[in-house]
Amino acid sequence: MVHTMVFNALLFSSCGYALWRGAAPERAAAAIMLAATVATVVAFRAGPTRFSSVEAGVLAVDVATLLAFVALALRAQRYWPMWIAALQVDAVVTHLAILVAPRAMPWAYAVLIAGWSYPSVLLLAAGTLRHRQRLSRYGDDPAWSSSRSTPGSPPAF
Repeated sequence: MVHTMVFNALLFSSCGYALWRGAAPERAAAAIMLAATVATVVAFRAGPTRFSSVEAGVLAVDVATLLAFVALALRAQRYWPMWIAALQVDAVVTHLAILVAPRAMPWAYAVLIAGWSYPSVLLLAAGTLRHRQRLSRYGDDPAWSSSRSTPGSPPAF
């Protein structure tokens, strides 16, 4: 239960910071993370058979979240969405590993699918912080890869 409170504190702090001080990519990532969290809570099976086999609902949420982060990574002029998408690939692969090895310990499955979320939340906070630093240093930080920037504008990393 403590890990849930710690994760929720990190999630809401990071997403709140991104919504308050981030540009469009940071706000989009915060919305994706918050929607995925709510959808995951709804998708979990109840009862003692939880994590005894593939959580199909959570797998569907993780695949949808992966697609959303890949779309964001392709469009945003930032590096951090690629890292979050890569972490989401790891979460999806964890589900697929349970399909291959269904006798895995339920607690290990639960820890593995939840564990990838922690660095994602921290990457969002770091990405928002870097956005703020680029704004203060250069006065500009193009959000999208199709944005036209002025000569001498900052690199997006």
